[in-house]
Amino acid sequence: MLTAHPDHLTSRAGRRCVERRHHVDCTAGGEDGPVPVLDPLDVGARVAELLATGRRVSTYKLATLDALLQHCLEHPAAPDAALTVPLEDLADRVIDLYWPQVRPFSAAGVLRQNEQPGRSIPDRVLELRTAAEVQGLRAPAQLRLAEPARVARARRDIAKVLAQQPLTALHTPGSGRAAPTEAFLYDDSWLHKKLTTADLDAHSWRIELRPGVAHALARVAGLLQPVLQRWWIDDIARLNAAAVDAPDLHGFLFGAARAAVATLAPGLTDLQAGRCFYCRGRLGEDVHVDHVLPWSRVAIDGLANLVAVDARCNLAKSATLPAVDHVEAVLARPVAALEDVGRVQRWPVERPRVVGAAVGLYRGSPTGTPLWRAPGVHDLLDHRQLARLADHHA
Repeated sequence: MLTAHPDHLTSRAGRRCVERRHHVDCTAGGEDGPVPVLDPLDVGARVAELLATGRRVSTYKLATLDALLQHCLEHPAAPDAALTVPLEDLADRVIDLYWPQVRPFSAAGVLRQNEQPGRSIPDRVLELRTAAEVQGLRAPAQLRLAEPARVARARRDIAKVLAQQPLTALHTPGSGRAAPTEAFLYDDSWLHKKLTTADLDAHSWRIELRPGVAHALARVAGLLQPVLQRWWIDDIARLNAAAVDAPDLHGFLFGAARAAVATLAPGLTDLQAGRCFYCRGRLGEDVHVDHVLPWSRVAIDGLANLVAVDARCNLAKSATLPAVDHVEAVLARPVAALEDVGRVQRWPVERPRVVGAAVGLYRGSPTGTPLWRAPGVHDLLDHRQLARLADHHA
């Protein structure tokens, strides 16, 4: 069960919290009276129930929710705070999610992600990926630096589709059949399928998560993301019928872009004086590039999240959260040195994203969560360790 660290549920005024079925009632001193704090498990269960009810006609809802979870992880919010989410930020994350999925999957070719005919979000992402490959670029982060205007146009197009479709229907069970619903995540009263650019301009291309929702989603992200991926695989198999029947579909859809980041190995190796980032052993010819914060949790390809490691450490760590001091060490690297590594390949550093995601991931993990230190060695998370990460975030 997820357990909140006491610092997250108390204020200087001496807030007292009593957990109930659907939320935690917290009474803070002052004239404002009681401030409701949502129960993360309740929010997660309600989201999962909405998605599990009925049949989905595309993978858009799953992609949008995953993008929303990642945004909440990277922008830690107080338990009773609202959070404004730019639609174009969600669009960027959706581009990252579909980027590996629009390449051909064996003999099946590019996988269908939508029952409806016409141009889809994956089609738009495929256009971006094709434009990147023409220039020898492998990752969306590179294309954002190389062709910001092209990416900006696609980002806005995709943001509009997200507002018209998955965000309009995210509070509705299944594929949109009529049912009593409550817009408990954000106000969706202004969202509809024929939303215009003017409508979006009037709302600054943003949604606002209701108080407590961002904190709750960040807390349950680790539980929801594997479920979303399982449903995504099932939807892909259904949408592509007999064309998809392979045990490696999960790796194809959700695996990190190893070939792309591998090109950074020489520069990272030099930065680390030829030693593995984790064990400090001498690196040989088989150098791996690892995402310190696991790709499966936050899809951050920036150099601030990448290190050169040996095969033994990389395989042992896998998708586990690392020990807190590993994250401190990766954040302590000079930004200028990372920029030098990425300059030739036009690869961004993205340090603020890594800092925000680190704070969100560790705050959202229960005390006692195993953290990978070295092959066969794990620490247990103690939330008192997180003050130093919070200092980076501040």
